[in-house]
Amino acid sequence: MEYLGKSFDAIVATPCCGKSYLCDKYPNLFVDVDEERLRCKYNVPENITRKELEETKGNRTFSRRFHGKEYLEELYKKLDEFIKQGKTLILAPHDETIKYLVDKNIKFCFVFPKKTMKEEIIKRMTKRDNPQETIQKNTELFDRFYEENIKENKSVIHYEFDKNEYLEDIIFNKFNYKIK
Repeated sequence: MEYLGKSFDAIVATPCCGKSYLCDKYPNLFVDVDEERLRCKYNVPENITRKELEETKGNRTFSRRFHGKEYLEELYKKLDEFIKQGKTLILAPHDETIKYLVDKNIKFCFVFPKKTMKEEIIKRMTKRDNPQETIQKNTELFDRFYEENIKENKSVIHYEFDKNEYLEDIIFNKFNYKIK
């Protein structure tokens, strides 16, 4: 993918931009690293729906599968395999997954909402049935997160999304992603 003359092979994106939707719609092209991360860390039932998984945020009741070094080894092994399969990694800004990208020298774009998107993000979290505590916490931290996001310095480029923009449109229309 490319944007403003800079190439990249992965996307790190904040919540509510459509990561899960994109990965569910195009499972042969994209990998939802957050879900893989969760499945490496916990024994998540195979038949759980996306909605049910979202409802567990902040209160994971699944038994632990891997810890510490074992968890990272398992996750990184899975990510290596997805890359070998030609899939594009789509991930949230978690330290261990960004470390993976940096260590593997995988260039990535960082996608996050414009500062004016606070109310829109609240609407998106509400629409996808996030728990009220999660919505409240993210609302309170929105400005701080924005300031941290704008200072992020490991990506090759930043993209601030606006109202009515979702990752699918951004990737295919702004980043000119071509289906292979």
